[in-house]
Amino acid sequence: MAKPIAARKADVQSKLAYAKHRHQELMNALFSAKKASSNPVFLVHACADIISTARECFDYLGQDIIEGYVVPNTTSAKIKKAHADGTLKAYFPYFQSQLAKPDSIFFELKSHTPALYQDLLDFTSRIASKASIPDTLFNYQMLADVRDMVNEKKHDKLLAVVSEADAEFLVENPSFSMILPIKGQKGWSSFEVQPGTKVERVTEYRFSFNDQEVGKFCLFATNATERLILAVYASHFA
Repeated sequence: MAKPIAARKADVQSKLAYAKHRHQELMNALFSAKKASSNPVFLVHACADIISTARECFDYLGQDIIEGYVVPNTTSAKIKKAHADGTLKAYFPYFQSQLAKPDSIFFELKSHTPALYQDLLDFTSRIASKASIPDTLFNYQMLADVRDMVNEKKHDKLLAVVSEADAEFLVENPSFSMILPIKGQKGWSSFEVQPGTKVERVTEYRFSFNDQEVGKFCLFATNATERLILAVYASHFA
């Protein structure tokens, strides 16, 4: 079977570039606010923008799978009609039940495109087992957090961010600046700085949904999404 063209791949890459740009803006705003001992403006909206963009990339990939593999090979009159009517929509599968149920739009992949079906099944299994993403500090289950946080924002309320005073160190001198989190650090209990370096405790901002620091989690949302989605495009699309 010849690999299909991914109609949305360029759009996905554009969205990922935008998410990275927004993440850098977020980090700049966080640093400036912490340095000035003030709350960052529009923090919740900036985070929501980044996370929503990452989630949309997975759904774009899902639509490419449907148009590239499901529709051309389906035996379902219902799927064919929905596609002809322009009403065929599906979200990217995050859970095994979205693949394994006979009435799932992705179920037929098992018979005509088993390698893709297995890759999707492995993806859902890794989310369920909270497997580590190779060569990163993150795990697959955090992708389900991205999905659920976007759904909560879309249907219920804005993302909730909580702050904790004095939970990070701001380290700065004329040639160097960084934010050093205190929570979750392992392997050290103190650090040394050069003379003239300013060190002060500053406020940390975390999502109440999963207790993840906002900058780190938004970085995960962009980088993990890029890595995993582009791997699927490389393996299964021309």
